Amino acid sequence: MSTLGVAGPKTEGGKKWHGVNRSELDWFPSVDPDKCTGCGLCLLSCGNAVFKWDGSRNRPIVSAEKNCMVGCTTCAKVCPEDAITFPSDPKKFVRQVMIQHKVFPAVRKELDERLTKFPDHALSNSTSKPRGG
Repeated sequence: MSTLGVAGPKTEGGKKWHGVNRSELDWFPSVDPDKCTGCGLCLLSCGNAVFKWDGSRNRPIVSAEKNCMVGCTTCAKVCPEDAITFPSDPKKFVRQVMIQHKVFPAVRKELDERLTKFPDHALSNSTSKPRGG
């Protein structure tokens, strides 16, 4: 199976996913050109600018693969032709990364920072700390 072109650099700007260099994580969509009808739902549904539109082929291309949120499969879920696939099962992939890279301390810190910065993300009558804290 061939896939529509992946344009642009493999790594964008040294991004991290819960402390892990995003360049180490091969999580991004592939578009099968034999199935893709060019509806554009993937591009419109992706909030991380993973796709760009190839006007000459009237199809999306994966242009910023490392922008894809690890574990996200929204584009594949909304694709009416099942033309989008990912390297593996998202739950297994994320679980493996979490264990291998021991991300829980970073996740705990990020959650605490988020709740401090955005107190409205917590129930106002809740005094308990998030799970694991």
